[in-house]
Amino acid sequence: MDSLDHHLLSSDSPDITLVVATPAERIESIRANGLAWKGPLSMDQYIAREDFLIKEDMVKDGGMTCWVLVDRTLPPDGRPILSSCESIAKQTFLAYNGNIETVISHGVGSVYCRPEHRGRGYAKRMIIELAKILDTWQQEKGQPCLFSVLYSDIGKSFYAAHGWHPYPSSHFTLAPAPGAAQTANGSANGRTKSVDMTIVKDMSREDVHEYMCSEPVIEHHKQKLREASMASQAVMAFPPDYAHMSWHWARDEFYSRILRSEKGEVRVKGAAVPSRKVFVTWNKKYGATQKDCTLYILRTQYEEPTSPAEEEAVVEALAGILRRAQIEAQEWKMDHVEIWNPSPLVTKAILTADANAVETHREKDSIPCLKWDGNQHGYGDSVEWHLNERYGWC
Repeated sequence: MDSLDHHLLSSDSPDITLVVATPAERIESIRANGLAWKGPLSMDQYIAREDFLIKEDMVKDGGMTCWVLVDRTLPPDGRPILSSCESIAKQTFLAYNGNIETVISHGVGSVYCRPEHRGRGYAKRMIIELAKILDTWQQEKGQPCLFSVLYSDIGKSFYAAHGWHPYPSSHFTLAPAPGAAQTANGSANGRTKSVDMTIVKDMSREDVHEYMCSEPVIEHHKQKLREASMASQAVMAFPPDYAHMSWHWARDEFYSRILRSEKGEVRVKGAAVPSRKVFVTWNKKYGATQKDCTLYILRTQYEEPTSPAEEEAVVEALAGILRRAQIEAQEWKMDHVEIWNPSPLVTKAILTADANAVETHREKDSIPCLKWDGNQHGYGDSVEWHLNERYGWC
């Protein structure tokens, strides 16, 4: 298709259109962005990863759509792909005035333009066209799409100019730590407190499902959203359900089989202190170098304490679990542990687990952005994003 590049249209041409990719065009898009994103995988492994992930519950059976910006006058599978992206139809909770409903929103990802096509305005044209399409795409019973999200890796201004406005995007980074049977003693400078590890239990898939993704737990989150929306402020959250967690774990498991085969199956999906009702789940991301390898805290869950003594107990439990995450990172040769948008209580636990933990306010990478159209349908001028943690990333 490179031979056709000299015939590329201007980005404002009426002959440019955004369409669902054919199977062959989907593979071509993956090959193109794989040159930048495949990391330590071969190209064939990277394509196999995408084919593996698309079978996960969160995206299977058409839940994920590959879009390509093309010249409408040229035949499918014989036209240059000017730019490409993906959208994921996600069931999402939306609360307003104390009522809650489950709506279809869209997560946008894998936005890519080949280097030889950059500087022509194709990515901008694609985003403009995509915003129009997502207004009705895969909506049930003709309902409008009230919002969509994406995670920008090119800063805050480009997508904000097209309606996707940035939301809080801070994280803490913790260093890996060696394991300990009873008590982890923290950093060498002595400022990190010792943490009792005997209360911390590893969690399997089944444990995470029971303690963090069961129907009663999800209903509890929904009730919290109802309460938060009573002040006439729309509130949204992605369900912290098993489908979301499994999609992240599948990425981890695929890479681990190839890059850490000596470690065997990835069995530990998080850790907990069940007696204090504190639970944390995580996954691992592999990059081209160890510096790019991260253990991400996907989700933290605990009951809000009602007394200083309860708060101390929750902080102690969270700190022990985070220390377990640091040990897991060391065992799997991760460069660091990362936890997004922690609450003040979780921040206190982070600094208990690792006094050298560093807080970063992201300005370029993984910026959560949301395009809100609910104001056109009676849901108010803005929306709060609750449970804005890593598990919602797409």
